[in-house]
Amino acid sequence: MISRTFQPTKWTLLFLLLSAMMILMGGAAVAPALPFISEAFPDASDSVISLIITLPALAIALTGIFLGALSDKIGKIKVLIVSIAIFTIAGSSGYYLDNIYALLAGRFFLGIGIAGITCTTSSLIPCYYEGITRARVLGYQAAAMGFGVLVLEMSGGWLAGISWHAAFLIYLVGIVILAGVLLTMREPVLPKIMRDKDESPEQFPTAPLLMAYITLFLGNMLFFLMPVKFPYLIATMDAARILGENTALTSGLFLGIMGCASSLMGLAYGRIVWRFHRNTILTATFVFFGLGYCLLGLASSLVVVGIAVVCVGIAEGILMPTILTWIATITPKQFLGRASGGFSVSLNLGQFASTLAIVPVIAIASTYGVMFVTFGCAGFLLAVPFVFGTLKQKYALPEINPGSKQEI
Repeated sequence: MISRTFQPTKWTLLFLLLSAMMILMGGAAVAPALPFISEAFPDASDSVISLIITLPALAIALTGIFLGALSDKIGKIKVLIVSIAIFTIAGSSGYYLDNIYALLAGRFFLGIGIAGITCTTSSLIPCYYEGITRARVLGYQAAAMGFGVLVLEMSGGWLAGISWHAAFLIYLVGIVILAGVLLTMREPVLPKIMRDKDESPEQFPTAPLLMAYITLFLGNMLFFLMPVKFPYLIATMDAARILGENTALTSGLFLGIMGCASSLMGLAYGRIVWRFHRNTILTATFVFFGLGYCLLGLASSLVVVGIAVVCVGIAEGILMPTILTWIATITPKQFLGRASGGFSVSLNLGQFASTLAIVPVIAIASTYGVMFVTFGCAGFLLAVPFVFGTLKQKYALPEINPGSKQEI
């Protein structure tokens, strides 16, 4: 339940979604500028340059649980406000920093800001909304994340064409979002029994949440190949120079198309969630990941690249609201901050692990094309357990309707 003195408005929803826009690609907004940053710091290895994208994910993984628990204790809105301020200041710091280590320090603090944004927005939605409205809004949240990919990557690609420093100015969007949060949001007030965990008979659902976290970890590990290595793949394609020698703009455009596909799936998720069992949805998720990466690895034209990035965008657009709905369904409201902290940790551990997984694969594969095909095959393999889960649901329990509203 929410406070009787505050009801979320359309403006509240708008700024919740704008805040969520920064969750998925906040750390990767400057991905199109990576080749130029590599040129600016020729003594830095590729792994050090990659930390510009992945270090925020590590910071989120280290602080997410703490910030989630803190938001349960002192208030979600307070943590959200401070987190957006950190996001804005630390994110834009790359505009005026010329030392690679100072730049990496700023990226670490950026991750702390994103961790707070992830925990609070993901827990505020189940507190503000109920039932089918909640599922629809969680779909909107996933759409906002995809829209964030579209806006941040295309803007980052355009700004990177000016200079790699300019790409970091995209984080100043946080100023507008911070003002909106201050004006349109209030702390949700829960009943006393929900706030007093010692008196509540409900327990934190550790085991069910662990399954959701593992699924998110694996899915996001696959997804984050795109911002980290896609710009390098595009840079090797002659066809990618259709917009000029600035391939950062081309890669930003395709990453934006991927975000658009993700957004459209998020908008449609409210209709999908009641028609299919969660195992069926997650099967489709990993099949789309597999198809997208195999096509990307074999692509010789921009048309095939476009189809591939749409497949990856669809996969991510399905994955995020499915996991969020899963968590919101099984978690008592007094634990939503902590559960959302676990969501942010698994989300970003997947991002960080993606970079680690790339190193041995690219060493064996020798080309980016073969690397993407390898991870595409991994996507198909990850779909297998959910195929068995779907079959078990269908044949072992035929009396239960997999599309029922209780089975999400």
